[in-house]
Amino acid sequence: MLDLKSHQILTWLEYLYVVVLLSLLTQGPVLKLWEASGQVDSNIIDVTKFATYLVVQIPALMLLSHRGIPSSLLRGPVGVLLAFCGWMLLSTMWATLSSYTLIESVSLFVTCLVGLYIARSFTLFQQLSLFLVGMQPGLVVSWFAVRNNWSLSVLSENGAWIGIYFNRNSLAPPAALGLLAAVALLRIVVRRRTNWLFALLLLAVSVLDATLLFRSESSTSLGAIVVFGIVWIFWSMVHLLERQKKLTPGQKLQIVYPSFLIGVTLFTWMGVHYQNFLLRITGASLGFNGRELLWRYSWIGFKDRPLLGWGWMSAWHSPNFFVYVQHQGWIPSTESNWSHSAIMDVLVGGGIVGGSLLALAIVWSGARQVGRVDTQMVGQWVFAATWFVIAASTQESFITGNHFMWLLLVVLIAGYRDETKINFQTKTIVPATTES
Repeated sequence: MLDLKSHQILTWLEYLYVVVLLSLLTQGPVLKLWEASGQVDSNIIDVTKFATYLVVQIPALMLLSHRGIPSSLLRGPVGVLLAFCGWMLLSTMWATLSSYTLIESVSLFVTCLVGLYIARSFTLFQQLSLFLVGMQPGLVVSWFAVRNNWSLSVLSENGAWIGIYFNRNSLAPPAALGLLAAVALLRIVVRRRTNWLFALLLLAVSVLDATLLFRSESSTSLGAIVVFGIVWIFWSMVHLLERQKKLTPGQKLQIVYPSFLIGVTLFTWMGVHYQNFLLRITGASLGFNGRELLWRYSWIGFKDRPLLGWGWMSAWHSPNFFVYVQHQGWIPSTESNWSHSAIMDVLVGGGIVGGSLLALAIVWSGARQVGRVDTQMVGQWVFAATWFVIAASTQESFITGNHFMWLLLVVLIAGYRDETKINFQTKTIVPATTES
């Protein structure tokens, strides 16, 4: 056991580390750091970026190794999630570009373990605070870059803000997550009626993040926020019904949760299927047309190897993939190296086996965390944020190693630590237990 002062020092040092970790995994700061070098030799800089991400995640792996993963977690959705990562690593054996798959699958596994470290180490309130603060460095620098007319900080064709992220759909996700985390924390602070200065600070951060989000003109993140809001409202209504004794815990798990899964899946699918129609109504840019071509490539590739897949992230970097798709009939050529859909990435890379493992981990985790909607002040966060990631991942390749969105999804699946108790008489820390 540690004395109280030593524990507090180590705790704040760990907070600082996690903030730096999350900030770098938004990828914008790392890409900006190596931008000039990448213009000289892109091949060398790819290795350098990979090494940068790996180095910053190593301390988290060491801390996770020290704290361990309870067997109860391994027997649940976390075990399935690790099996998903293991399957993608195993796909190196049959991948069409094994060297690329090996690097990408190791990265996927490493970031998954980092997500487990955060889930094991921090409470829900701490997680919200860390994700909020971790998003801000890249966002603040992006705001500064735009205000000072840095090169490539604004898209020349439409004036959309991209800051240091080189892409509006890379700037928008950290801005969206920062906004959502700030709003969730603001709800906690207001309900507790304490620390109004902190509430004003959260409000100011919300304004900054919302400004960056809307000026990025990213339909992907805005659509994901709509899904987040709908899921939040749904579980708030469930919580209200349970408080009014109109719903039992058994009914919530056996009826409400399955109905929720069906409903939110259909809603997300309809949003993707009719997105061009919705964008015309709102007057937004029809930037998804190119994606539909890429999804056709992915779907044709998936049908060729439906069970095992082409190997994690291998297909889009393998000439055999494009040759096969072209032979299936006339289809416009593309030079893209991405499917622009994490859902397609999983199916093409790992086949039905990989997709089933990830889906099972998400569904099982939700079933085990249903009860926490009522025991936590913002228990809706887990479900709402999970579907925020899923909705955004239908449009971008966010389920990938070294990316904060994949880390966030892992954290949501794994859960969070119970509140730590301090014995002030003996000035010692009583470790909290972990549940999923």
